[in-house]
Amino acid sequence: MSKRSREARERKAEIAKAAQELGEVRRSLNEAYRQFNTVTDDVTMDACIFEISALKSKYNCAVRNLKSLYL
Repeated sequence: MSKRSREARERKAEIAKAAQELGEVRRSLNEAYRQFNTVTDDVTMDACIFEISALKSKYNCAVRNLKSLYL
C-alpha cells in the first residue's frame, strides 16, 4: 500500500469520525430542545437553557473541525 493511499484512507476515517460526532451533537441538541419545550418548572428550564448553550458551543466546534478537514 502506498503512502498516498494510506493517507487518503486515514483522512476519510477522520472525516467520518468528525461527521459522526457532529450528528451525535445534533441529536443531543434536538433532544435538549424537545425537553426544554416540555418542562414546566423554572429550575429544570434553567438547566435546559444551560445544556442547550453548551451543546450549541460543542456543535459549532464540531462544524469547524469538520470544515477544517475539507480545507
